Amino acid sequence: MKNSIVAVFAFLIVLCLQVQAQTLEKLWEVTGLEAPESVTYDSKQKVFYVSNIVGTPTDKDNNGYISKVDEKGKIITQKWITGLHAPKGMGIYNGKLYIADIDVVAIADIASGKIEKTFPAEGATFLNDVAVSSKGDVYISDTFEGNSIYRIQNDKIELWLKDEKLNFPNGLFVKGNDIIVASWGEMTNSETEAGVKGKLIKVSVADKSISDISKSFANGDGIVPYKNGYLVTDWPAGKLFFVDGKGEVKELGSYNQGTADIEFVSSKNMLLIPQMTEGKIFAFNVK
Repeated sequence: MKNSIVAVFAFLIVLCLQVQAQTLEKLWEVTGLEAPESVTYDSKQKVFYVSNIVGTPTDKDNNGYISKVDEKGKIITQKWITGLHAPKGMGIYNGKLYIADIDVVAIADIASGKIEKTFPAEGATFLNDVAVSSKGDVYISDTFEGNSIYRIQNDKIELWLKDEKLNFPNGLFVKGNDIIVASWGEMTNSETEAGVKGKLIKVSVADKSISDISKSFANGDGIVPYKNGYLVTDWPAGKLFFVDGKGEVKELGSYNQGTADIEFVSSKNMLLIPQMTEGKIFAFNVK
């Protein structure tokens, strides 16, 4: 009996630790942004870059821009990089900021804050997230009509993969020799709804084979690695999920519609969540 009680007590301790390890404590929030879709941390400059769509996500209106925010949530420069339309996902490599902007990828020099060049992605209609490998290969999702992933390699862009199994890819993360995809799910007649929710998918960089990590659970948007799994957002539902290495899903938080492309700074244990429809970004300490 004594051993049984000890075992139960130990189990409860482990369970409590697991719950505490996935508790979010709000640190600060940034307001006054304009449809912030994505946030990316620059560890060298110790700042966050935020993409502001401003208008409609598909309009070429030249109103989009990138903001620069410090580590305490203060806007350093509201319109740091301009000349964009509807910027979304971003990635950093070798002093350059790669920005997905409808049907082009803009490359900005971080030191000057100026766009140096653009890569037109032939056939793309909704370039969304950006993920960069350790070698500097840049992968960009084309979500709604494209159902594709583009790649920039050796200063050239190509349609790297187009496949219905991508399930309308949104968030991307490069993990070793695989690309982890948070898919939106089967589309209806609206870009804010899905007939069947999306899931986590693994794509092999070597042979482009596609396999499922999880079952359908969300209209996937942002994805970041966390512990033995991933944090994933659901844009329409405004939810945050944790998906472990076995594909098991746990809801961690519920916010407003527009919970978009997140960033996790492991060195600070800090999670940034854009609230696109409210013009805000929340920062949390992940316990």
